Amino acid sequence: MITLAALPASISAADLFDSGALVVVLAGTLLATVARCGRGELRAAAKALPALVRARIDRDANQAALARNAGAIAARGHLCAESPPPPDPTLARLVDIYLVSGSLEAVRVQARADRAGREIARAQAVRVFEFAGELAPVFGLVGTLFAITQLVPVAGASTAEVTMAAVATAVLSSLYGVLTAHLVCVPLARAVERRGEDEEETRCVLIDRFEAMLETGPARPAPGRRDAA
Repeated sequence: MITLAALPASISAADLFDSGALVVVLAGTLLATVARCGRGELRAAAKALPALVRARIDRDANQAALARNAGAIAARGHLCAESPPPPDPTLARLVDIYLVSGSLEAVRVQARADRAGREIARAQAVRVFEFAGELAPVFGLVGTLFAITQLVPVAGASTAEVTMAAVATAVLSSLYGVLTAHLVCVPLARAVERRGEDEEETRCVLIDRFEAMLETGPARPAPGRRDAA
């Protein structure tokens, strides 16, 4: 019987690391996720990860660029207007469409198509990370079962030592599975979702303002005394 006195007084970081259990959880989760998802979903997830550390859309810089574009269009017409495009590639493409077609409807159609494509890609990326979050605890259980199979006599080791080592690996495997799911996979899914929604909101506001400027003309400063004279 193991008494409380026989237990270690403190647990170090080294006691919480088991390379075998970690490999089973991470490699199993990765392989099972790849097997469950399609190529399109995996590509969407691979693109979503770098986007999380990319700088957010600069609303002020893009709005200023759109205002300059609208002013150039009002002054010279859509075919002759020359002004630097907005920093955001999506907004720059919409400006190019208007410069070529002169049609706000064409801009709206392209904006809806672009948004639908981004929403599909975002949903695919989120699904990949959610699948990984579901599978990680499963492979934590796999590691636990594997550790139980190691309860066999080993030369030079007592039964108690073999049992404690197997139990430690079993517990750590389950722990790794839960932590991988709830501290890595699920948070990544929610982060991708929040980032995408924030960017869509910003783009929608900028596109609406650009369309309003094209319909009514860019805002002009009030005339001073010299202009009034």
